[in-house]
Amino acid sequence: MTWNGALVIDGHMDTPLRLVDEGRDLGNRLPGHADLPRMREGGLDAVFLAAWIDPALADRGLARAEALLGAIRSAAERHADRAGFAQTADDVRRIAAEGRVALLAGVENGDALEGQVENVARLRDLGARYLTLTWMRSNALGDAAGGEALNGGLTDFGRDVVIEMGRVGLLVDLAHVAPSTFDDALAAVTGPVVVSHAATEARGAHPRNVTDEQIRAVASTGGLVGVAFMPTYLVPGDPDAANVGVVADHLERIAEVAGPAHAALGSDLDGVPRLPRGIAGVQDLPRVPEELARRGWREADLAAVLGGNWLRVLDALDG
Repeated sequence: MTWNGALVIDGHMDTPLRLVDEGRDLGNRLPGHADLPRMREGGLDAVFLAAWIDPALADRGLARAEALLGAIRSAAERHADRAGFAQTADDVRRIAAEGRVALLAGVENGDALEGQVENVARLRDLGARYLTLTWMRSNALGDAAGGEALNGGLTDFGRDVVIEMGRVGLLVDLAHVAPSTFDDALAAVTGPVVVSHAATEARGAHPRNVTDEQIRAVASTGGLVGVAFMPTYLVPGDPDAANVGVVADHLERIAEVAGPAHAALGSDLDGVPRLPRGIAGVQDLPRVPEELARRGWREADLAAVLGGNWLRVLDALDG
């Protein structure tokens, strides 16, 4: 496990959909991008597995979240020799030290709340550590990036949700939100925020990518931006050109703008239709730090980007 002694944490994978909808076992080699055997081969120490709520299921979003979060916990219990369910940075450190993969949970899309603020605490009780406010469509919390501008930003309900998230210890994830929602959420939040999976607008203009100004704003909270491996985010005009080097380019841009303490991995494996050249799945994660090391990155900065920044954010959330 680890990469040259550094803990490796990925901030976003959509693998739970395979566990619930296809009845797959995370302990086996699966079609797609990720499973426990390949996580271990790729030196992954921890991963945020996403409970994605399809907007079509919004009327039963909480039940869907409960099923997906339950599948994550069950996978950790079923394969306790190779994995453990984690909720804190100390959990991650302990599980990784035992040579196992720490499985953390996030919820993607505020439709999981079914319009009820009290369900924020329910998600936290189920083990979630972040909530992505929107997905591709605007919802009751606010407007989404590329979605219809229904609310002019964060709604009153969304603001109440952000405040409640701070109270119960749930990270605000600003991946997928519109710029107006982004700004409004930052005005309401206390503590660090994250953008779990995106890319940088400076390296590729796309509605899902973050601007330099947004990167600085996230950094001002002590948060981070995780780089996704989605070719259409990485090279919007020519996704065929996306490769390991381009992933490194986006990480470097975040580091240039805000420092290495605010860049991270957020691959979106099992949530993207294709991957950059040179990355077939989670087993190929080491190619990213290898590329950064080739470019002369210091070991301490590599350790921060690979996993240290996610640990710092979790520590701050629970501090």
